[in-house]
Formats: sequence, structure tokens, C-alpha cells
Amino acid sequence: MFHYNALVTAVVGTLVYGGRAAVYRKFSVSNFWQEMNRTGATMTSTLGTMAYLLAHDVDRPEMPRSGAPEANRTLRLMGAAPLPPEVDNVIRTRFGIETFSGAYGVTEASLISWQPPGVRNRPRAAGIINTEYFDVRIFDDEDNELPRGTDGEIVIRPKRPHVMFEGYWGRPEVTVETSRNWWYHTGDIGRIDEDSYLYFVDRKADYLRRRGENIASFEVERILMSHGQLADVAVHAVPSKLTEDDVKVTTIRVAGSTLTEEELFRWCVEALPYFVLPRYIEFRDELPRSPVGRVLKRELRAEGVTGATWDVEAAGVTYEKR
Repeated sequence: MFHYNALVTAVVGTLVYGGRAAVYRKFSVSNFWQEMNRTGATMTSTLGTMAYLLAHDVDRPEMPRSGAPEANRTLRLMGAAPLPPEVDNVIRTRFGIETFSGAYGVTEASLISWQPPGVRNRPRAAGIINTEYFDVRIFDDEDNELPRGTDGEIVIRPKRPHVMFEGYWGRPEVTVETSRNWWYHTGDIGRIDEDSYLYFVDRKADYLRRRGENIASFEVERILMSHGQLADVAVHAVPSKLTEDDVKVTTIRVAGSTLTEEELFRWCVEALPYFVLPRYIEFRDELPRSPVGRVLKRELRAEGVTGATWDVEAAGVTYEKR
């Protein structure tokens, strides 16, 4: 219950509205639909990476089917954030359930942006700024406010008492650092458009810089997930001997896929700008995750190039620059 999402959606929300909640000890793709059916769940709250895996899972007899009678399924809504439109569409059409991902928040403050009833979210937006409770801005590295439509760190401060955290327990130095200049610094890169829709770009720690260009790993992952044979993917930096970062793609193929590293790379040549093309690709059966299911990119960065990593330069693959 240390995670805001679990505490609010599974406990507080059900208590307020008189519902029931079931909390599973650990996320499992193979057991997910069995648990939905066993508990009679009508709503479920997941993370985007979980939704990726479920959307591309093999067919299972306990899965709901789009077009099947509603009596044959209990689940009505899957919450997942972030959720790219491509994955959102797979879940809706394959399982016949609604989705909700138009929101952004952190454990320290939620929801910073959301999708109010009757408001249609914009493609790839994280909903609209929750101006009733939070003052939300975009800052550069020197804490200067950036204009609308510009990428920078998402910072917030409350408009009402007790609507966000008031410090980290036993870690005063971290509280001071994240709350410098009286703004809470989320550590996330985003932008706000002219109509106050918030767009999540990437974790600040996961931003890459290659050949003088900033690379948002989240955006590259979104494009890679449109390939169709990848169940989950992490784009992260590997130190370069020559300059800044090299890009590595560590990914899980969908069940039964025979996709090779070179085939995936050549697909990237057509789908990605030249400066984003990965030097390294590695297929794995699973990715390292935190207790709440997020991919631990810091572990992948620390591992760097492993014995199982494919290197486009070592493979001698040639391609035309774009």
C-alpha cells in the first residue's frame, strides 16, 4: 500500500463508494484473466507496461472476447497509464472493454492532470491540468519557466492544504532538493499545450543525448511497440567511447515470434530518425521490474552491453542514412 495508485484506487475509492477490492500479490500475465474472473472484478488498475503485455499475450480460454455477450465477462474498464493509442486500441478491440489512461500523477501528488467526465482526451495527452488543486508549470534546468509547447521538467505546487505530500519520512535532504524554490520537481519531462493539456515525454533520468540530439526513450518505445512482434520494450543509454550515449533496445518478443535483431534494426531504419537508431539490440524473456511493475532502466544501464547483446557495427550491417 506504499504506492498511491494502489492505496487510492483499491482501498480509499472502494471504501468511499461501498465497493469491494482485491489486491493480487504480484502481476502475472498468465494468471491475470483467471483472477479477474475469480474475483468478479468490474474495474482494474494497472500500469502501462502491464497493459502492453496483456495486449500482446497469447489467446487464453479465460480471456474476454470483443463481441462476446457481456454476461461472459465481468471486467468493464482497465485503467493504465501511460497507454499509447495503438495499445489502447488493441485492448478495446480484442477484449471488448473500455480503457482509461488520460491522467498523470505521482505518489507525492495526484492527480496532476486528468480526463474530466465528458471531456475527450487528445491523442497522446495525459489529460488536462487539474487547476482546481495544483499549479503546474514547465521549467528548464535552472528553474526558469518555459513557454507553452516546450519540453521541460514538470513542477507543481498545491493550491489547497493537504492535497499533496508534505515531505519524505526521515529524508529531509531529499524533501529540500525536490522542493527547491518552493516547487515540487517531479523528475519527469513534459509539455503543456495552449489549451492546458499535459503531455508526458519521458523520465528525466531516462532522457538520452546522442550526436547532439535529445532522445525521449518513452517516444521511441511507443514507436517500437507499433512493430507488432514486441511484447514489451525498454530504450536506454549505453555509454559511448566516442560521444555522449549509444542507444540500446532491450525487448521481449511476443510468443512465437522469430524476429531477429537485424530484422528489427532494419525496421527501425524505416521507422526512426537516423540519430535515434539503436546500436545495440537484446532480446530477453523478461525485463527487470520494480515491485509496482515499472521497468528498472537503471539496472539495464548498469548492465550495458552483455554477452547476449547484438551490435549493429560488429555485425557489419550497412544502411542508408536518412
